[in-house]
Amino acid sequence: MIPIATDQAPRRTPVVTISLIVANVLAYLAMLQAIRGSDDGASSFVFRWGLSRTAFEWWQPVTYLFVHDSASLWHLGGNMIFLWAFGSAVEGRMRHGGFLAFYLVGGMVAGLAQIYQSGAPVIGASGAVSAVTGAFIVLFPRARVSVLFLFSVIPVPAMLLVALYFMMDLFGAVGVGRGNVGYMAHVTGTLFGMIVTLTLIGVGAIKRTDMDLLYLLRQWKRRRAMRAALSDSQGTVGPWASAGKDGAERVANSAVGTATPAAPPSAAALERAAKRARDDASAAFGRGDFNDACIAFERALELAPTAPEADETRLMLALIHVRKAPDKTRAARALESIGGGLPDRLQSLADTLRAELIA
Repeated sequence: MIPIATDQAPRRTPVVTISLIVANVLAYLAMLQAIRGSDDGASSFVFRWGLSRTAFEWWQPVTYLFVHDSASLWHLGGNMIFLWAFGSAVEGRMRHGGFLAFYLVGGMVAGLAQIYQSGAPVIGASGAVSAVTGAFIVLFPRARVSVLFLFSVIPVPAMLLVALYFMMDLFGAVGVGRGNVGYMAHVTGTLFGMIVTLTLIGVGAIKRTDMDLLYLLRQWKRRRAMRAALSDSQGTVGPWASAGKDGAERVANSAVGTATPAAPPSAAALERAAKRARDDASAAFGRGDFNDACIAFERALELAPTAPEADETRLMLALIHVRKAPDKTRAARALESIGGGLPDRLQSLADTLRAELIA
């Protein structure tokens, strides 16, 4: 499965990611020129510029990142595809200088771990790229990746894709995989990326968001405590147990489920159920479950389409479909359905979303 893009498009041009890709391509062309016409040119080039335990030089922990197998264009191409797919979004969060330092240090640590395990020289950007994928999972744990698989493009959870590759690298590092692959560099790079990025978020060097792994872990811990607090004496959990796809349905049923078919729920009961659905949606939005948030917000509108808060609910749906889970059709529908009940303080946000939708 070859990743070609993610759903986390950067807000700024990823100049460092692009520069690294160009530098790797230029270095590859320079290597081909340097070894042309020489029987042992490739080996000599690798021992000089690659990372070797037996012929170590001070520059090698950096230069090895730009040396790739001259006999395999995929060695270079595969690394650059992964770097583009994941690096552009990570660079957007780390900023240009921070991302470059992270990439180089991650690659150095990964390469040194590889030659510590194996005496063979190591070349290629895969250790640094693995650090980038580890960082991506920490920064965007709920992201989805478009992968090329059997001549088709399919979306898969980024967490699943990285976990699959990590497990293959882990098996390879302990001797299960085939040779000539720097499995230990891959494993070390991924762990480096995750640990360092979590640390940077924890100390505030990277701005926290409602999408990163640290936030989701804290939210999970809070929900666990909430479920325990709301458990009844029989050990069952009430309608606020989770904010899954059926969370709003459970909330609505808890308010109106006692009504008989002959006596439809009152308007007041429907408005109470709608308010609970909005609360459920807000909780889902806060932890990054935008699909669940949309379902609950839509449920609230079904229950009470003319409630005073209905236009604010439509604005939240538009916000999600413009910025969080882009869907132009649904965003336009939500914006068009906003009536005159939107508070003045939110009019500017609605106008901004309309502009962003057109852009």
